[in-house]
This record gives sequence, C-alpha cells and structure tokens, in this order.
Amino acid sequence: MSLLLMTFTMILSLLTGCWDRKEINDIAIVQLSAFDLMPDTGKYRGYIQIAIPKSIGAGQLTSSGGTQQKTYMPVINYGENIEAMTMKLERKLSRDMLPSHRRIFIVGESLARQNIAPMLDLISRSPKNRLRTYLVVARDTDAKSLVETEYTLEATKEEALREIIVRKMQVPSMLRNFYASSAAAGIEPIAAAFSKDKDGKVLLSSVALFNKTTLVGYVDDMQAVALTSLLGRKPLGDVDVALPDQESKLSVRVTSLSAKKRVEVSSDEQPHFILDITATGRIMDNRSKLDPSDPAVMEKLNASFQEQLTQSYQKLFHTLQTTYKTDNAGLGQSVYRKYPKLWKKIEKDWETIFPEVDVQFKVDANIYQIGVQGAPYYLREDEISQ
Repeated sequence: MSLLLMTFTMILSLLTGCWDRKEINDIAIVQLSAFDLMPDTGKYRGYIQIAIPKSIGAGQLTSSGGTQQKTYMPVINYGENIEAMTMKLERKLSRDMLPSHRRIFIVGESLARQNIAPMLDLISRSPKNRLRTYLVVARDTDAKSLVETEYTLEATKEEALREIIVRKMQVPSMLRNFYASSAAAGIEPIAAAFSKDKDGKVLLSSVALFNKTTLVGYVDDMQAVALTSLLGRKPLGDVDVALPDQESKLSVRVTSLSAKKRVEVSSDEQPHFILDITATGRIMDNRSKLDPSDPAVMEKLNASFQEQLTQSYQKLFHTLQTTYKTDNAGLGQSVYRKYPKLWKKIEKDWETIFPEVDVQFKVDANIYQIGVQGAPYYLREDEISQ
C-alpha cells in the first residue's frame, strides 16, 4: 500500500500546471491589421483593430449605460520602417498583442506597389501569425480608409471582408497562398482587391496581380473570374449574350467554370499552351424578345455564350502577357511539372518568354437553365422572335 502511495505521489509531482497560460485580461486579440505607406512623408502607418473581450458577440456596437460603445479598439501609429511602426503599436497596448486570431491583413495600394517583401518577412518570423489570414489590397485607396468604411450587416469588418471573398469571387488570397506562389516555380502571386464604390461601400470585383512581391496591376469582372478558374476556384460572374442580328441581350450567370491547362513542346523546345474550358450557365434575365425554349434559338445563344467566354480568356491573357508581363495564371508551372528538364533551361528567361508564348482556347459552354418561362411573360405571342 505504501509503495502504491509513493508511486502516485511521484506521478503527481511530475504533473505541471499551465506554466505558460495567459488570462484573457492579459492579451490583446488582433482582429484586423491594415498597413499603409504614406506618399507625402515616406513613413509607414499601421492600423490594428483590437477586440474588446466583454463585447465580443454583441455586434459592432453594444449599449452600456444608455450609450453605444464599439466592440473593438482601433490603434494607429507611424514608423520609419515596418518593424519600428509595429513596435510603436505594441507600446500603445496595455496587454500582450495576440495576432493568431487575425482574419484579414489589408495593404494599401501605395505600399503594395512599392514592395511588401519586408512586411511578409516580418509576418513569417512569428509563429503566432496565422497563414490562413486573408491578404487584401486596398485598390485606389489606403488601407485605413478601407477599414473605416461602414458595414453594418456583419458583426465586425474583418468578418464582412472574409465572407465576401469566400462566398463571392473565391480568390486564393490567404497569406499561405501568397507565400506558396511567390516561392513556387512558374507562377506569380495574386490577392483579392477591394475598392470603395460610389456609395462608399466596399466592393470586390478585382484581383490584384503581383510580380514577385510587388503589385503591378489588376484584372476586373469576367477577366478576374477567368483567372480564378485557372487556379481551380468557383466562378461568380455574368455574361451578356445575344444573336448577331439582335441588339437586346440576355444575362447568363456562369454556374460552373473549369479550366485545364495543357502544355506541348515544339521541336525547337518552345512551349505551346492549350486551355480546355468547360462552362455552364443559366439565364438570369431576358431583355430581348427571344424564346430560349426554342432549340434553334438556344443553339445560337450557346454559340454566343461560348464566344463571350472565349473573349474573356483572350482579354485576360492579353492583360497578363502584354500589359503586365507577369505569369499569374501559372503557365510556367505547367512546364515545370510536365517538362522539368526544359524548365531548368528556360526558368531564368521565363519573364521574357512568357509574353511571347502561344495560348489557344478550346471552350465548351452551354446554357442549361432558362427559368420557368422561355420568353418574357409580358410579351404577346406575336411579339416573340424566332
């Protein structure tokens, strides 16, 4: 019995408490970060949003004593470099900063166009920074201004931005995606780009294009949808289709869009690319007098749908190859995977080879859903075009 008691005593002595535990009152939970480069001074500006624990879950505003209080505390400071700016932000906090719950990291356009490599290095050196955080570019504005835009539908701003990315364009915009693309062979990084609409609300309709770690430009609307499809993401976009002899059009929502990249090499070791694109759509509105339930009409609409999608991909590659000369679609990666020996020969010259490579598009697009009525309800039978 005494031996058993001694054994239990020794086991208990080996059990340690939570020696590194921190109470909620000791930490400052970072929900969102926004970094800017100030063009007039050359200094960096940092904005972080700190959660107020007692108010979490109560929405953006909570009532206390008849007054409304924010559920977060904004902290702003400046510095000659990103590390100095970050240190000044921390010194404003009475608690230890915890960035592991951060969901959105916004970069102002000025900073993104200069180079975000120092910021990326700073983030990667701390294990507390989550690589599942979404990296967002503030287009035509600064990051702080984008953060301060009102958005009352969601409890917090970072939740609103994250949901828009996930549910709408599905841009592969996490930090881990950016690090992977910037370090991988034959592909350049992208990020979601939010702007402010005319009514002052946030809008996601663009994808930011990077060459290494420097922002070079954007693609919008269906070009952005085409690019994300090449990266394996689901679409959200509309295409206007019409018959050649009709001015009025129909809007077709792209419900599925898959793009497979094939690479072939000629006898002189020049890569040639074929994109096999398959798409389906449904008619969202009919501004014409056409009856899509008529098979002859539908055949012509499918041809128009296919042509419009082909043009979207053609415009995308004109933008990538001619305007920005950066391979964000990952054509070089296709060469690297299928022809690794050839890639070793051309890797250093890919930036000059990519703008000249031949890309062909094979599009198979069909409209499968026309709604409960072919022609618009308000048309008489003799007004419907055949």
